[in-house]
Formats: sequence, C-alpha cells, structure tokens
Amino acid sequence: MDKKRARILAVDDDPLQLDLLYRGLTLEGFEVATHEGPIGVTNMVRAFRPDIVLLDLNIPSLRGDRLIELIRRAAGPNTKYFLLSASDESELRLRAAETSAHGWLSKSLTMNEIAHRLREILSPPSEGPVSRRPR
Repeated sequence: MDKKRARILAVDDDPLQLDLLYRGLTLEGFEVATHEGPIGVTNMVRAFRPDIVLLDLNIPSLRGDRLIELIRRAAGPNTKYFLLSASDESELRLRAAETSAHGWLSKSLTMNEIAHRLREILSPPSEGPVSRRPR
C-alpha cells in the first residue's frame, strides 16, 4: 500500500520560483501545488488541503507573514506554515515568530535541504524505544 504523499502549497509572486519549487519538491516525492500571488489563495487552500504552505515573505501586494492570518481561516488545524525568502535570515526568523509560523526557509537552500526540513516538520515525534518487562 502506498503511503500518502505530503501535500505542499507554494505561494510566491515569482513564476520562476514557483516552477523551481514545483519541479524540485515533486522530484523529492511531495504532491505539490503552486499559486501565484495572494488573490484566491484561500480558495486554493480549501480545494487542495495542503499539509504545508510555503509563503514567500516578500509578495508586494500582501506579504506572506500577513497572508498566514487569512489562510489559517481556510486551512485545516494541522496545516503547517513556512515563510520562504531570500531576505536576511534574522528578518525571516523574526517574521516567523511574529506570525506563529512553524518555521522559515531561505531560498538559498538546495531543494534537498528544503525537502529535508519539510519532512522533519511532518514527521511525528518519536516516542523512543519501547521497554517491556520480562514475564
């Protein structure tokens, strides 16, 4: 039986960045949808039901950190949010903390590194080894 592929929605105003994310994350085994800009993104979230939403921090018309507030109303309770940007990492960290995003990713990371971080956030915490008492 195939394991359910994690669904990733990438939102950015740069179509080339969206294409890169789509191709790279699809090759990494994710089910990926993209959306250019903030208009209509809540409808996309309702329809696609992503596990993770990657939001470009610097969308000119509505920054990613502001867009999270709108998307949360449309998304399921288990959806995770990551801010994505080429901005200074300290700004990314601050914006992620202010919006209660689950993290941030620099656009300078390789696709393998991005996929690894996404898998980490999606993996349930391990409970460690199970100890059993001898009978």
